[in-house]
Amino acid sequence: MKKTILKTIYKLGGFSPFHRVSRDKILILMYHRFSAEENPHKTSAAQFSAHLEYLKKHNRVLSLADVTEHLQTGKSLPPNTVVITIDDGYADTYETAFPLLKQFGFPATLFAVTDFLDDKCWLWTDCMRYVLTRTEQEFCSFEFENDDKVETPLAGKLSRLETAGRLNARLKLLPNEQKDTKIKQIADALNVEIPAIPPAEFASISWEQAREVDANNLKIESHTVTHPILTNITQTRLNFELQTSKRRLEDLLNRRVEHFCYPNGTLNEAVRQAVENNNYKCAVTTNYGFNDSQAGPFLLSRISAQNEIADFAQSVSGFELIKERFRK
Repeated sequence: MKKTILKTIYKLGGFSPFHRVSRDKILILMYHRFSAEENPHKTSAAQFSAHLEYLKKHNRVLSLADVTEHLQTGKSLPPNTVVITIDDGYADTYETAFPLLKQFGFPATLFAVTDFLDDKCWLWTDCMRYVLTRTEQEFCSFEFENDDKVETPLAGKLSRLETAGRLNARLKLLPNEQKDTKIKQIADALNVEIPAIPPAEFASISWEQAREVDANNLKIESHTVTHPILTNITQTRLNFELQTSKRRLEDLLNRRVEHFCYPNGTLNEAVRQAVENNNYKCAVTTNYGFNDSQAGPFLLSRISAQNEIADFAQSVSGFELIKERFRK
């Protein structure tokens, strides 16, 4: 019923007036995965095309560099400014999102994990998805700290992916080395060997592709070397992740890299300060919301792009934000 009402509001143009209310705000959209066809866990080509068409009609799509300059110098921005960001650097960004961004002539930012592009690591959250969808076992039970336990039957693919998500939520709380050890323990217990290099389903773009998209207005910026939870690593490792990813990208792209994305959106004041100290100009979080001209450049909020166009319009217009305020 709720979905039907939402679709009706969208078809009648009911979200359009709310763009006027949010016209002085800066919206930063967040994407992760894409697919050629419909997929419940990814943004399909048709959905992304509909998103871009909506933005073309209601917003002004600018680069993250434009917004950073505005925050630093007060340079004016057009009403309803929106920035498109994509996290991680999966191959489907090149295959599905990049051609559509070029077609619409929109700039965007891709936050890349450098060891992922170097084929040196998985994005660790994918390990659980790989293991849970490939194990032949039909039940799992794993204990974590404080008597926390994930214990569940393993049925169809959606159920297994849901279980992988529950395990990842627990793993994110562990110190980095313990997390890696626990992933191996779970894989061993479920009799699944994790390949050294991610298979095509979880693969990254190549450096050749990275250079191509960067030269065509999909700018590559830093998302660390290995995508750890930054609050769960030492200061030495934190500086390594920030410095090495920046240097690697600058060497291969032959330009300065100045923007950062916190893995999993997790940070504290020490992490924020380290990003600033390592000569970045801004950083984006996963905190929900729009930004104003007073936003802290290292604490920029984003809104996750909902796949269905009615949901997308509700968020992008600012209607969802206003609705949340009334709930409080």
